[in-house]
Amino acid sequence: MLLQYLLENLTNVKVSGQTNIEINKIEYDSKKITNGDVFVAINGYKENGKEYIQEAIDNGAIAIVTQEEIDKKDNITYIQVDDSRIALAIMAATYYGNPARKLKIIGITGTKGKTTTAYMIRDIMLASSKKIGMIGTICNTYGNVVEEATRTSPESLDLQALLARMVEAGMEYVVMEVSSHALELNRVYGIKFVVGVFTNLSEDHLDFHETMENYLNAKAKLFKMSDFAIINGDDIYAPRLMKMIDIKTATYGLDNSVDLTATDVRVNPSYVEFKMFVNKVLETVKINIPGRFTVYNALAAVGVCSLFGAQMDAILAALAALRVPGRNEVVELNKTFTVIIDYAHTPASLEAILSSAKKYTKGRIICVFGCGGNRDKDKRAMMGEIAGRLADFTVITSDNPRDEKPEDIIADIESGMKQTRGLYKSIENRRQAIKFAMRIAWKSDVIIIAGKGHETYQEIENGKKIPFDDKEVVKKLAEEMPDKNIQ
Repeated sequence: MLLQYLLENLTNVKVSGQTNIEINKIEYDSKKITNGDVFVAINGYKENGKEYIQEAIDNGAIAIVTQEEIDKKDNITYIQVDDSRIALAIMAATYYGNPARKLKIIGITGTKGKTTTAYMIRDIMLASSKKIGMIGTICNTYGNVVEEATRTSPESLDLQALLARMVEAGMEYVVMEVSSHALELNRVYGIKFVVGVFTNLSEDHLDFHETMENYLNAKAKLFKMSDFAIINGDDIYAPRLMKMIDIKTATYGLDNSVDLTATDVRVNPSYVEFKMFVNKVLETVKINIPGRFTVYNALAAVGVCSLFGAQMDAILAALAALRVPGRNEVVELNKTFTVIIDYAHTPASLEAILSSAKKYTKGRIICVFGCGGNRDKDKRAMMGEIAGRLADFTVITSDNPRDEKPEDIIADIESGMKQTRGLYKSIENRRQAIKFAMRIAWKSDVIIIAGKGHETYQEIENGKKIPFDDKEVVKKLAEEMPDKNIQ
């Protein structure tokens, strides 16, 4: 592809050098540059892309895209733009043949519920014989392909490449989790969403957004890129969000004032059941993911899929068979107590799952959780207070400490725990913490292991990841466990 063709859709561009040259590919990672590539210098959380321009040139880059003034060298074409992330998104779409225009894309944003709602939409659409791909936190899927996800919403270049593969595989629809980071950092810039879904908003990612106002504004960007909005009308931020957007909107929730609601909600240790009116017919829905929040996710999914003609039999069958790794996932152990694995890693999500469990648990609730390092520190004490208030016993442990000392993170959590009368024990080693929780569990107790969900690793210093899967650890400990205790 000629460089000049790649630049056609950019505006306010300053070019120094030749553009009538053949380029190999686009890269934003200087280490992946090979001869004939274009390097787009984007800024990260801590680093300036400008710092990697020389490395890119040394590796063979023939063109550099940057938003900053830099010293120029002979035989290199320089393209200065107003925003290199927007430029990357536009160039990536051009390079891959604008795949998003060939797909009907559904975007889901919100603090909680994105992953489960995406799985629900995917499975309902598949049951309705629709060809649909999914992009999200756990994995990306299309046809028979399952690809590991490195982040909730891929960088724009990776996203356009993924969408192109989906088009090539014959997909017609895509359901995508859209994080606030992706919206704020223009990873989804230029993509038109047929439907945008808002699940909820609660405190998270304030290390990045700084304020809840900024966080809400980032989420609202999705609906400025969408044709239609489906919004959780029960969420406290819903009225503000709806005033910020000017597209057609439908609401869902458990309040009678919304467009799509559920009644007779019954939550059990291993499933939730409720009734809903669809086309004036009262249907009973059963989903093997306990919790009232599952009802909200299901209502959002039903609302979306109904727009695309999904029939009730497909909806009921898909939801009944639904399995979402690490999302309120009951681990089959054949024990007298229950173990649930969940990704809850924010104050709101931890409160939601513990509050829900209290309504169906006949015994005690034992909560095992920690908090991630290099992230919003303020939520640690909040989560400690929530666990102390709602759980009967809490085991505070290590999550993904990253570059922080696990004991320091645990101390932050304990500061909130000590504001309550909650019983707890701190065990830094996560395996030992889970083992302790299972050892003290009695008949009818529910152990909730929160924070990591589907993750199969622990992230420690310098970005290193070591294998650790909560679900597999639980299963292994259960195998070693005699009738009453783990030895």
